[in-house]
Amino acid sequence: MKFLQILLLSVFSLTFLGACSPTESGPQSLLNIVLVDAPPAYDSVFVEILGVDVTVNVAGRDTDSQTIFIPYDLGDKEIKVSDLVAGEVLLLGRMALPPGRLVGMNLILGDRYFLWQDEDRFEISLFEGFSDDIPIPINLDLEAGLSYDVILDFDLEKSIQTIQSDPLDLVLTPRLTALIPGTFGEISGSLAPSTLRPAIIAASDSDTVSTHTNNTGSFLLRLPPGRYDIFFDPKDGGFLPDTLQNVEVTLGESLSLDRITLSPIPIDDE
Repeated sequence: MKFLQILLLSVFSLTFLGACSPTESGPQSLLNIVLVDAPPAYDSVFVEILGVDVTVNVAGRDTDSQTIFIPYDLGDKEIKVSDLVAGEVLLLGRMALPPGRLVGMNLILGDRYFLWQDEDRFEISLFEGFSDDIPIPINLDLEAGLSYDVILDFDLEKSIQTIQSDPLDLVLTPRLTALIPGTFGEISGSLAPSTLRPAIIAASDSDTVSTHTNNTGSFLLRLPPGRYDIFFDPKDGGFLPDTLQNVEVTLGESLSLDRITLSPIPIDDE
């Protein structure tokens, strides 16, 4: 979908009272960071993620900013990002933060990125000029005693660039967007045949957001309110693309589309 997302499981909603800050005692805000993605048309994509730096302007201290590292310690740091579609998410980390305003977020990558295509593994290099410290714009007020979810949308369709196809040479140009529950609507649906791994692209006047299906053909798009044309690219030379025009996304609502069947390209008998 969009740019990469800090995920949301379905939305983690935890009531958090009186937790301890990494730097001081007293009431804190709980931040949950989850990861989702929009993978390209490969069998699987892995990205090493070490954690997230967050910067908070502490309430009552106009000149006091704290940058706190939230490590990813819940599993293998080589994350199969291509599985994070159709509502699947990964909790990257959570930490009590001082009340104030969250004004900065940086995803901290490791140095291992690769994909599998059929039985072959292809290494991906970070594009020249890109750092493994990826800034993600965000502004979020944090109040003591509340829990907040941030969804990081990692758009692999935009993030993986093919330099040449034979032999396959790929570079990573990480594209991520932070989404806050309550600021978007959803479009869900399913495509057939489910054996395809099509790209689903939502296009508005201002941006495009992409995602892919899971192994049952299901997909989910999280989008700002507005009207979108939805393109279905089969990424398979044997099938025709399809389009739904002028689909309306409403804030806080989920629109379920009828199942879409991509048609095979007619065979020319002549």
